[in-house]
Amino acid sequence: MSSWTFFVLAFSSLAAAASGAWTFEDAQAVVAAKGGKVDAYKFSPTKPIKEAISLGPKEILKVSLTIKEDSKVGRPHQAFLLVQEPESKVEAFFPLTVKELSGKGKVDLSHKDLPAFLLTAPSLSLSLVLGSFGESAASVVTIGNVEPSLDPTAKALLEKQKQKDIGGETVIYKAKDEIRHIFRADPQSPPKIITLVFLLSVLAGLGGLFVVWFPILGGNLSHLPRALKAAPVSHPLFFASLLSLEAIFFMYYTQWNLFQTLAGMAAIGPVALFSGSRALREVRVRREKGER
Repeated sequence: MSSWTFFVLAFSSLAAAASGAWTFEDAQAVVAAKGGKVDAYKFSPTKPIKEAISLGPKEILKVSLTIKEDSKVGRPHQAFLLVQEPESKVEAFFPLTVKELSGKGKVDLSHKDLPAFLLTAPSLSLSLVLGSFGESAASVVTIGNVEPSLDPTAKALLEKQKQKDIGGETVIYKAKDEIRHIFRADPQSPPKIITLVFLLSVLAGLGGLFVVWFPILGGNLSHLPRALKAAPVSHPLFFASLLSLEAIFFMYYTQWNLFQTLAGMAAIGPVALFSGSRALREVRVRREKGER
């Protein structure tokens, strides 16, 4: 179903209880060239133009009329000239310029306005589409036919352009091939044996650190009560934040994604920074006093 059909149906539903309709009067179509008026055709909503209008490359089709809402002049929300190729139903729209007070509307049509797939057609139907908000019903009125006249050279060039636009197919609109999206597989964890090797290496390093801490590095647990008394919040909080960071890394390795991990780091990081600075400040005070 074409777009203008949807347009008409939309306004028809709004005008179910309409007492009037959009129409026009004093309508004429004039084919003009640089030398002046060539031909003039009168038409009305009930009497379209009988003979086909010939439109040459250097000519302009000028359509003018007075738009009325029921019996009063008006300016509709939509007013345009519909040009359609009857066989394929390919169409194009050309809006009318309408004056608000007088309701006089006009539109010009020439070869340069028509796309190649319409300009190469033997005959085109012309219709006026009028409609607006409110109770008045919309209208689609056929006013006549136009036959674009082309010289053989120009017609051959337009046929090539037409085939290029539609891909050389006899069917202009058709379904395209199905697009199948292939997403990259989720990253996999390394083999368990490698994970266990690195885990044992880390545990062995920590164990070795605790072994050499007391006899070589001068570890002294006797200062623990004094440290906790001087900074009762900073030391436990700093130690807990370090364990929390390790727990976050473990969750990232086993279950969490990157966004969850970053959220956890953003919550624990400032706590570790604040409590760690206070805890290390207390340690520095004891070191300055020569206590280890």
